[in-house]
Amino acid sequence: MTSLQVAEKNEKSLTETLVVVVLVASLMASFLFYFFKQQEQLTRAGFETLAQVFSARINGTHAQWFMDQKPNYIVIESSNIQPDGSHKIKVPMNKKGWVEPTDEFRLCQRTWQFVMEAPLLYMKQPIGAVLVEHKNEVVQYCQYSLPSGEYFTYQQSNGKVSEVKQAY
Repeated sequence: MTSLQVAEKNEKSLTETLVVVVLVASLMASFLFYFFKQQEQLTRAGFETLAQVFSARINGTHAQWFMDQKPNYIVIESSNIQPDGSHKIKVPMNKKGWVEPTDEFRLCQRTWQFVMEAPLLYMKQPIGAVLVEHKNEVVQYCQYSLPSGEYFTYQQSNGKVSEVKQAY
């Protein structure tokens, strides 16, 4: 093989490698583009599922309250080991049978802990928990929100969990 043939072979090999690298890079770029384009919708869909789970657990505790003949506290099984070594949680209920911690300090965060038994996190994003009170009305509710603006509410007075909404 002459030196000219060797050079031509190396040049073809380099061209083929370059074409493959450009092709793979363009496929990766298009994948990332579509992933980030859909990420907002994926986040919202997942947060809607989380709100539905919250609502289902709220309704489950309400049903347990009725079955236990309307006590101030219900005892439920937990998947986590409690500080006393048991797997039972004593959940405070209001007079209408909805989860409502007795201490006013961090009411919404405590409600989340009793209902979800998980930290206030969703996909490594913090979930904000705020007690909203209207001055002119007696209505107060907990609002659980993501930094991206999605939120849902929980009213302790009637157990209603709203659909996920967008703040802005």
